[in-house]
Amino acid sequence: MKKNKLIIGLLALAIGAASGCKQYLDLPPKNQRTVTTTTDMKSLMAGYLRSIAELRVRNQYDRLMPLAPIEATLMFEAYSDNIDMETALTACYLKPNNIHMSQEKRYADLLLWNEVATPTAIWTQHYELIGFFNALIDQMNEEIKDATNEQRDQLLGELYTNRAYYFFKLLQYFAPYQKAELGIPVYLHSGKAVIGVDMSRRPHAEVYKTILDDLGKAETMLNRTQPLTGFNVLYNQRFLHHLMAQVYWFKAESPAKESGDYEQVKKHASIAIDGVEANMPRTGVAMKEAYSGRNANYPAVNMETLSQGANSAIYGSCFAYLGINPADVPLKADFCALFSTDDIRSQIYFNQDPSRAGGKVGPTGRIIAQGWPADNSNDGNLKRGNTCLFKPEEAYLMLAEAQFRTSATGEAISTLNKFKSFRNAGTADGLSGNALLQEIINERRKEFFGDSDKRWIDLKRFGGVDINRKLRFFNKNYDLTASSNDYHYALPIPLAELQQNKNMIPNEGWITIEY
Repeated sequence: MKKNKLIIGLLALAIGAASGCKQYLDLPPKNQRTVTTTTDMKSLMAGYLRSIAELRVRNQYDRLMPLAPIEATLMFEAYSDNIDMETALTACYLKPNNIHMSQEKRYADLLLWNEVATPTAIWTQHYELIGFFNALIDQMNEEIKDATNEQRDQLLGELYTNRAYYFFKLLQYFAPYQKAELGIPVYLHSGKAVIGVDMSRRPHAEVYKTILDDLGKAETMLNRTQPLTGFNVLYNQRFLHHLMAQVYWFKAESPAKESGDYEQVKKHASIAIDGVEANMPRTGVAMKEAYSGRNANYPAVNMETLSQGANSAIYGSCFAYLGINPADVPLKADFCALFSTDDIRSQIYFNQDPSRAGGKVGPTGRIIAQGWPADNSNDGNLKRGNTCLFKPEEAYLMLAEAQFRTSATGEAISTLNKFKSFRNAGTADGLSGNALLQEIINERRKEFFGDSDKRWIDLKRFGGVDINRKLRFFNKNYDLTASSNDYHYALPIPLAELQQNKNMIPNEGWITIEY
C-alpha cells in the first residue's frame, strides 16, 4: 500500500485528555504542506532544533523547552533532598506576597509527591515528539529521494539521536529502576499499519537496545559525515558520546546491566571531555556565564525559558530584593556541610549577605543565593529557568565512577581530582572503596544543585537516602517518607494512558491525595 505523505503541522496535533501514547506515536497525516523533499525535511526539523540551540526561542510546535521542561525541573527539585522543605513551606513558600505560586494546592502537590499534571505533560510531550521523529525517519528512509548521502546522514543522525534522548528520559522517569519487566512502551514507526500494535511496557533490556541502536546508527553516520553547521544540534561528536555515556551509566546498575557497561561509559565519557579542559569554568561567575549560554566556548546545549522568574517558586523569587517571597529559601544542613568555604560553588549557591543569612554567610548561612539558579550578572536575577545539557562536568564524574567500578582506583582518583580542581574543592587522595564512591556521589550532588533532574536521578540510581517530611496543608498534617527504590522513583503513568491502553501496567503505590 502506498504510504500517505507526511504533513507539516504534525506536532500541532491536538492530544485530547483521553489519548493513550499509541495515538501520538501513530501520527496520522494532518493539514498544511506535504514533506516530499530534503528542503521540506530541513525546514520542518529546523523549527524544532532552533528552539534547542537558541535561548528564549519558542518553536513552531509551541514547546518552550522540548528537551527539559521547566515544570519538570521544579518537580524534580521538590522531590529531592537539597532544600529544607519543612522550613521553606512556612518561612517563604506559603506567604501572601508569593507572586510566583500563591496556591497552597500547588505546593502541596509538589512537596507531597502528589503532582499529576507534570508527569502527564512529560509523558504526552515526549511520546508526541517520538511520534514526530518516527514519521520523519520513515519518510526520510522510504520516500524522500533527492537527499545526498551527506544530507541523509545529517538529517537521520539528528532524528535518531533525538528519538533516543526522549526514549531514555521516559525510561528514567517512568520505569521502576529494579523491575526488569516494567520498562516503557516502544514503537518505531509512523502508524502506516497500526492494526494489532501492542503498546505494552517493554522490558528494560529491550528499551535500552532500542535507544542504543538509534545512537549506534547516529554514531556510524557521524564517523563518516560531519554535522551541518548552524543546523545540527544533538548530531554532534561531543553530545552524542555524552548521551551514550549517560545511557550506559544508568543501565550499568539496572536489571539490564551487562558486564561491559562501565567500559562503554569510560569510552564515551572520554570522548565527551576530549579537549574541554581549557574551557572549563573555574570561578563562580564563569560557571554562571557558561550555564546561561553566554560563553560560546563552553561545550554544552543551553536552553532558557521565555518567562522571567520561571523557577522562582521553588528556588526563591527573582524579586526577593523587593521583599517578595519566596525569599531566603533554606537548604538542608547535610547538603551545606558538603561544601568548604573555598569551594567556588559555595560562593554562588549560598547567600553571602549576613543580614539575610542569620549573621552567617556561605554554606553555614544555609539559604539559597538570590542569583542561583539565575541567568548571570549581565541579566541580573531574572531566574528564567536555564537548562544546560551535556555538561562536560557530568562526563568527568561519570568517567571517575566508571573507573572506580572497573577497579581502576588510581585513575578514578586522578579524574576526580581533575574535576575537583575546577571547583577548588580539595582532593580525593587516599580514598578507596565506598568512601571514594561516596565522594563521587557527593560531588554530583554539589555540582548539579538546581540542575534539571540530576539529583532525583541520582537518588533513584544510587539509593541509600530516605526523604522524610512532616508538612501541614489545609489544616491537616502529612507525614511522608520516600525510601530508597520505592514507588516515588517511578512517576505515575497518566490516567488517560491507563484508561486508553488496556495493556498498560500502572506503577504501583501512587494514590492521589484529595485535600
